[in-house]
Amino acid sequence: MATNSRTTDLTHGNPLKMTIMFAIPIFLSNILQQFYNLADISIIGHALGDDALSAIGSVSTIYMFFASLMFGMASGFAVVISRYFGAKDERLLKRAVANTIVIAAAWGIIVPGAGFLSLRHLMEMLNTPEEIFETAYSYGSVVIALSSFMFIYNVLRGMLQAIGNSKAPLVFLMVSVTVNIVLDLLFVSKLGLGLPGAAYATVISQVLSSILTFLYIVFRVPELHISRKDFVIKGDMILDIFTSGISFALMFTVVNLGSMILQSAINSFGKVTIAAHTTARKISEVCMMTLSTLANAMATFAGQNHGAGRYDRIKKGLRSVILFSFGIAAFLILTIYTFGSVFVTAISGSTTPELLSTANLYLRIDLPFYFVLAVLLITRTTLQGMGAKFVPIIASIMELLLKIFTAKKLAVRLGYLGIAICEPIIWTVCAIYIIIVFIVRVKKIEKSVTRDTSELS
Repeated sequence: MATNSRTTDLTHGNPLKMTIMFAIPIFLSNILQQFYNLADISIIGHALGDDALSAIGSVSTIYMFFASLMFGMASGFAVVISRYFGAKDERLLKRAVANTIVIAAAWGIIVPGAGFLSLRHLMEMLNTPEEIFETAYSYGSVVIALSSFMFIYNVLRGMLQAIGNSKAPLVFLMVSVTVNIVLDLLFVSKLGLGLPGAAYATVISQVLSSILTFLYIVFRVPELHISRKDFVIKGDMILDIFTSGISFALMFTVVNLGSMILQSAINSFGKVTIAAHTTARKISEVCMMTLSTLANAMATFAGQNHGAGRYDRIKKGLRSVILFSFGIAAFLILTIYTFGSVFVTAISGSTTPELLSTANLYLRIDLPFYFVLAVLLITRTTLQGMGAKFVPIIASIMELLLKIFTAKKLAVRLGYLGIAICEPIIWTVCAIYIIIVFIVRVKKIEKSVTRDTSELS
């Protein structure tokens, strides 16, 4: 299968260099997205105050729960497509794209609809404070109901990244984020539309990014062009694509279900703690993004090399990327311990001592465990790229159970400290499990390859 300058074959070349070069545009895209998230929080915090910040925090876990169902599916679709690209099988690649569109069309209607219909009930279950309930609902109902546009963008972006194109989505996201921030300032600060205005700005930018990505594929990426003959609905391929997608979706969803349960405990501590946790999580998400970017790149790297049968490259790439991530983790820890208070104040727009101290407590406990988090994220996505569909779900269920324990026990006994130590414990337990599974799986594959080679000879 012929490739062009808009695709990248990750089955050749230095694994670390190829992965980093592929990851850089993804990283910059994530930086832009997080920059928007921080700008969004900052604009709302400064313009509307702590109550508006608390309102977003109280509904964000619900939004992320449904968004994870869609983002996860898109990630799983991309792994299957990357496998066929790595195998240089153009016919199956195009069929995979066609079948992905069929599944995505249904998923993009069902999930946002379910989210919109259940939002109010879920907010009540999470003990959302009465004084911010309606404000939070006005924001969450818009972003959840119209999240199909976010899903469309992520499916298209995933297709591009599966064939090694991580640069084009960066350009479209730059335009989208710029529009988003401008509309935030216009709708929230100038026109006084409040949180619904921020929600409308988010949706409009998602529509724009979806349109730009679609047009780019139509006019510049022939590898992803399909025709009517490619819509061959084969049970095994549909099952492969759907199970790959649902593996990622359930993994993210179970994680976010745990976050929702944890949010109910956080909500019980009151508005100041909600705002502090929201601010600290935004900072933490920016830091995590560097590690998750490498993990996302490894999913594509492993997927292409799995399709090509290059398991030696997968192991070499995994070792190199994890060591590289340790250097990043050390830099992040040093930065947050030095400037964490400055970041909290700048983002929250608050001078409340309790808010600032609570947010700093979370960050100082969370960051030192980024070495463990790096191993967990990168090894887990490598396994998914190699076709492991249920192992990440098991790890996510372990995480869910630990978050339930935190909400029911640790938070009651230790207060917010119990919330802060929850994730480091989870990362450590899950990382040990994932490493063991990876070692066992690779040995099993290598024995299978050796046996097949001996039989052929």
